[in-house]
Amino acid sequence: MFKKSALTTALLAVLPFSALCAQDIEHITITANKFEQASVDTLTSVAVVERAEIERANVRDLPTLLNNLAGIDVVRSGGYGQKASVFVRGAATKYTLVLVDGVRISDANSGDVSFTNIPVNSIERVEVLKGARAAIHGSDAVAGVINIITREQKGHQLALTSGSRNYGGAQLAGQFEADKLTVNYHFGYETTDGYDVTAKDPALPQTKEHDRDGYDNTNMGLKLSYDFAQYGQLALHTQRSEGEAGYDSSFGNDAYEFDNYTTKLVWQKQSDALSQEASVSLAQEENTQFLSVLPKDGTPPPPNDIYSTKRDEIEYRARYKMTQSLQVMGGVSRLNEDLSSSSAQFSIAERDNTAVFAAAFYDQSRWLLNAVVRSDDYAYHGRANTYTADLGFRASDIVTFRVNHGTAFRAPSLTNAFVKDSPWYLPNTEIKPEEGTYNELGVTVDTATVRYDVAIFDNRIDNLISNEFDPQTSKYIPANVGRAQMKGVELSAQFSALGLEHAANLTLLDAKDKEKRADLPRRPSKAFNYVISKQWDKLDVRLAMQYRDKRPSISFFDTDLPSYTVFNLSANYQLLEPVALTLRVENLTDKAYFNSVASKMLDGTLLPYEPPGRQIYVGTRITF
Repeated sequence: MFKKSALTTALLAVLPFSALCAQDIEHITITANKFEQASVDTLTSVAVVERAEIERANVRDLPTLLNNLAGIDVVRSGGYGQKASVFVRGAATKYTLVLVDGVRISDANSGDVSFTNIPVNSIERVEVLKGARAAIHGSDAVAGVINIITREQKGHQLALTSGSRNYGGAQLAGQFEADKLTVNYHFGYETTDGYDVTAKDPALPQTKEHDRDGYDNTNMGLKLSYDFAQYGQLALHTQRSEGEAGYDSSFGNDAYEFDNYTTKLVWQKQSDALSQEASVSLAQEENTQFLSVLPKDGTPPPPNDIYSTKRDEIEYRARYKMTQSLQVMGGVSRLNEDLSSSSAQFSIAERDNTAVFAAAFYDQSRWLLNAVVRSDDYAYHGRANTYTADLGFRASDIVTFRVNHGTAFRAPSLTNAFVKDSPWYLPNTEIKPEEGTYNELGVTVDTATVRYDVAIFDNRIDNLISNEFDPQTSKYIPANVGRAQMKGVELSAQFSALGLEHAANLTLLDAKDKEKRADLPRRPSKAFNYVISKQWDKLDVRLAMQYRDKRPSISFFDTDLPSYTVFNLSANYQLLEPVALTLRVENLTDKAYFNSVASKMLDGTLLPYEPPGRQIYVGTRITF
């Protein structure tokens, strides 16, 4: 350990005395570089949510969980089952790679991710890595990576929840162990009647849109692990969710069914110097849109719209410890993406990507260095080469400075290049990947009782793909014509003071469309989250505040959406040793607000996607 420097002494002097006397804060280990490291040593801006935190907050869906994290803002088109756009430091969803147990899950057509359909009961941990990570993970990791690790419950747990709008949920999770075999499982079901998610013009007649938009989700997951001793460890991870939800549409289909799964078979072997991992994974993201109520006049319903992405991937990587200070890593992967089960037509509906990467990780006393290079060869789109270089300096035993620089890319979708027979779009076979350049300066203060982090970031995306209207065909053609820049400051703090636990983060964001010289829509310039909590002998209570500054709407509505502040309350009471009672109240003050617009009235009044208002959930967790 280092002796306290003048800088350390100065930093400690500004902390509340009560914070320094608080209980220990757990030091977090994450897999940002595809192997376990202490979070501060990854030299990455990272946010981690463990299962214990999920259960303390009693959140019911993943977007709600993510919306508390530094640098993340969630724009929702209603409640459960509705679309949720997750902006990481101002970048749209498609620029963040989302993984479940290391497996890609996005819609390869749009880049969207069905965050609302990933059940919270299946989640053991969420790791959010901010900044360009394409050199490690490949396409889409332009703004960051969200890695969801599925459930690893110790013992067994049954959870039952009931709440507003006839919400009901039941979850069971547990673990079995026998000699060298470990089995983790989880099952879950949740349903709600929902509510009418879009505001309506009272002057217009009622239509099929005037209804409740319900939701249900049935899910299960399994993890098997067997230790073959000197031959390594073999593991199987599988997760599946299926269900349906309603949504509002003025014409055509107004409900969807989903059937999503990931499966991964992994072999790992580790010796004193060499670690190896080989994996095979399969995934499906499928959404079928249909008309929920057939026309009474016998009019044929519109055809179902199917959006289907199927993936399979093979990867091998090895890490070698050359000295106590230096490790090197290399790997190769092959990814296949298949859209042929979609209802849309493509001249080419399938593509492969072959990637190789190499990395070095240096950790010597005060200095840390991570360097990664990667080359991806996407069929039909050419080769994309990316790199990251992260430099860290331990100014003391608790203070680490970091400098990050990296490049990233997002491959065009097959729709961009090969769609056919579409009434709205034409293909562009010459479309190029979007390209990102990322820079960050940061400092972390990490002790047994406090954790502070400051990051100054600048993320630029060039060759943005935009659908340009062609007057000759009256269709849209994708083209690389855009540029965007998202820069800002992010501050996070976790400490104890005045007998309470505190967690706060502030993001100041300047997100610009460089071509139009305008603010990017739907991004607030300021976002502030603050959580205070108190734990007594058997009772744990948390109060969370979320503030979002005003934000520009999309250009069609040409207005700013107002700022808002909401409060969420959660509590857990240990009634008996194996039985806990749970409570969550969302939007405690029943604040009327919105952050997304559905349409507008003839007089220009905006008709928003309605937030659900105050919601109350009560339940119990039984461990055995």
